[in-house]
Amino acid sequence: MKKFTYKANQRGKKTKGEIEGENAMQVRQKLRSDGMREIELKEVKPKKKSSVNIDITWGPFGSIPAKEIMIFTKKIATMMRAGLPIVEAMILVAGQSSNANMKRVSTDMITKLNNGASLSQSFRHHKRHFDAVYLNMVEAGEISGKLDTFLDRLVEMLEKQQAIKAGIKSALFYPVTLVVITISISYFMLTNVVPTFQDMYEGLGAELPGPTQAIVNASNWIQDGSNLARVFGTFTAIVVVNKLLNRFVRKYRKLKSIIALRLPIVGDIIVKATVARMSLLMANLLAAGVSVIDTLEVSSTVSQNIQFLDAMTRIKQKITTGAPLSQLFGNEAVFPIALSQLMAVGERTGNMDEMLTSIAKYYEEEFTTVVDGLSTIIEPLMIVFVGAMIGIMVVALYLPIFSAGDAIR
Repeated sequence: MKKFTYKANQRGKKTKGEIEGENAMQVRQKLRSDGMREIELKEVKPKKKSSVNIDITWGPFGSIPAKEIMIFTKKIATMMRAGLPIVEAMILVAGQSSNANMKRVSTDMITKLNNGASLSQSFRHHKRHFDAVYLNMVEAGEISGKLDTFLDRLVEMLEKQQAIKAGIKSALFYPVTLVVITISISYFMLTNVVPTFQDMYEGLGAELPGPTQAIVNASNWIQDGSNLARVFGTFTAIVVVNKLLNRFVRKYRKLKSIIALRLPIVGDIIVKATVARMSLLMANLLAAGVSVIDTLEVSSTVSQNIQFLDAMTRIKQKITTGAPLSQLFGNEAVFPIALSQLMAVGERTGNMDEMLTSIAKYYEEEFTTVVDGLSTIIEPLMIVFVGAMIGIMVVALYLPIFSAGDAIR
């Protein structure tokens, strides 16, 4: 049993306390049955024991590819639909897995299941590999008694998520490749070609033109090992500070979230991808009979962007007042107006889950259109950029020679 602290509104009076339960959903249901609303729930973590429980796949090579997790989930769902018990299904899937880390995680979960743990508890032991949406979907499936249905819907979501990631990778592959090639060529020229030209310039005895002098200075700077060490040290410090601020300073995370959403094109992509994933998750949960409050609870985990998290928290708090879902989403500026308008249609027709599925499909198509358009624009721009960079360096290197030739004539 887990221990939780709660704050709630009970018949107009604020109340707080502690409660035990199997999971957050079960505790919320119990509190609501006691007449409590606007529930804020927080799990009380047990004190760490002297023995350290280390993730068996710890380390730089311990991650499991998203595609492997999708295949694993798909196989489990198929076997459960065929009537196979969860432990037997896990044993078969573990034996079929070609990924060593997936096999180790599966084996560990089988051990926990045999020791009496629930499926969601065994998954939660490996939070590194399974995100909050995944864990909440498994837990919701267990509570509702429709685990196979929830796993099917989870597979659908993972497939769509993979498609979105593949689209982004495809759009970025060519530009990133060109940037790497440009940096490599520039580094080679600055460390090998420019020093050769410097010897030639000394023989000319003339003052170097501005562009040429700038390239010579850059060459001298980059060949000094201490400068590269300083750059590496600065970069490492920025990464470490960023991670620490991300972990401990909420205002910093919120500032980053606001900036990300206001960036041209990038902000639009984040919104469309988030709304598409959230709508599909809500559609699946509502179709499976999960309550609106629990649906919002699970759906709030689709994004790590503070703006979306805060918006979902406000919606969860206000849904108990009886306000329509469409109105609550419409009051939050982070969500597109079209989302609340389409939700209102779903409320009027009584087919909210079908409408949310349509919304998810619409924003997936919008996302794909934006990413494809961005790729179409970036590719020619990158070609021009690479050509210009190399061209400028070559011309700058030969400027003193051209100037010397003009002086001789």
